[in-house]
Amino acid sequence: MTVASQALAGVMAALVTPASENGALDTGGLERLVDRVVAGGVHGISPVGSTGEGPKMSGDQRAAIVRRVRACAPPGMPVIPGVPIATLDDAVAELDALAEAGASAALVSPPSYYPLCDGAVLRLYQALADRSPLPLLLYNIPAFTKVRIAPEVAAELAAHPQVAGMKDSSRDMEYQQQVLQACADAEFSVLTGTDTLLVASLLTGARGTIAASANLVPQLTVGIYQAFTAGDIPGALMLQQSLSAVVAACRRGEFPAGWKAALEIAGVCHAHPVLPGTTLPDAQRADLAARLDAAWPGHLARA
Repeated sequence: MTVASQALAGVMAALVTPASENGALDTGGLERLVDRVVAGGVHGISPVGSTGEGPKMSGDQRAAIVRRVRACAPPGMPVIPGVPIATLDDAVAELDALAEAGASAALVSPPSYYPLCDGAVLRLYQALADRSPLPLLLYNIPAFTKVRIAPEVAAELAAHPQVAGMKDSSRDMEYQQQVLQACADAEFSVLTGTDTLLVASLLTGARGTIAASANLVPQLTVGIYQAFTAGDIPGALMLQQSLSAVVAACRRGEFPAGWKAALEIAGVCHAHPVLPGTTLPDAQRADLAARLDAAWPGHLARA
């Protein structure tokens, strides 16, 4: 399944990658996690992105995880893996492999080593889209890549038939509004990567989110989207308060160590990182558990 001719909308899980003690994939944990997010009502799954520690892996490892997620997810559910660009040829080869593994589209972040001007960003994505077997989502996450995808660049790329939208993790609402306005005439979905700004983003025209919180409390993140689309803005805002408290509790340690520790507390998978990451310090775990229980009581029972 691809997403070239349909709008991307709803809540997608920015899937954590469960790992064993030596940093290798924990297949059982991955399967339990996919079951959890699907049961929580997500509309899609985005593995091996930032939350999934994809940039720490080889292309073969990312493709293997995508293949497993595709096998576990319901037929027709979008699976949109992250692709960190190193070189154009390598990125095209990885997109070919991901298409064979069952990916629906790809979430592609720009290279993070050299600074890129707007023209270079435009040429890079145009060249990749021309050769890609999958629809692309632009990934704006300047905190990690040091590259900002300008709204004008997004607008030019939105006209390409293989560019389906953008995940914006800038936490910059003014920027997000500029992208939405620049791309208003295109079939182009803007999805926020910032769980705490989900209602605000939906109000300004975003179509949903690719969110880390959907690993831990998928029913809460999905509930916000459902309340908003039903016209219950007060209900969505009330749920947003609870979600923001969950996110604040998990924003600790070396990302995504807080989310992995929370999933271990919930009995889903171990907190081991993909190497060379580190786990959340023991001194913070008890406080994390207490804050999660206060933020969303009774909903973090062991799987």
